[in-house]
Amino acid sequence: MKIAIPCWNNHVSTVCDFSDHLLVITVKSGRVVDRALIDFVGETIPGKTARLRDLGVQVLLCGAVSQSLLRMITISGIRVIPFLRGTVDDVLDAYFKGRLFDPRLVLPGCYSGGRRRRGKGMRGRGGQGNRIL
Repeated sequence: MKIAIPCWNNHVSTVCDFSDHLLVITVKSGRVVDRALIDFVGETIPGKTARLRDLGVQVLLCGAVSQSLLRMITISGIRVIPFLRGTVDDVLDAYFKGRLFDPRLVLPGCYSGGRRRRGKGMRGRGGQGNRIL
């Protein structure tokens, strides 16, 4: 499985659309076996989507994301878990433990009473760590 996190200085980028770097984590048998920092500079929305698909990414953990990019990525079959913040390692650890709804890992204004708010058009898919409600 491959997980991607748009990042800046070892933190989740605040806005996925404008991220210049993408950390791609390869997981096998529940263990991280590889981490690769990929250049994401200047990619268009279709370009970012194609790049994620070409890299074999299955899950995108990110901060804020525009509706157009979100739509294209999810249509490509990639699960998007947005509105995250914090260090890459903290977010990745919370994903594996199913604790991404922790308020310290959610962007301000995106957390309400133990439930993450879902933007218009968001479609939460079941699975570990995917608590979009």
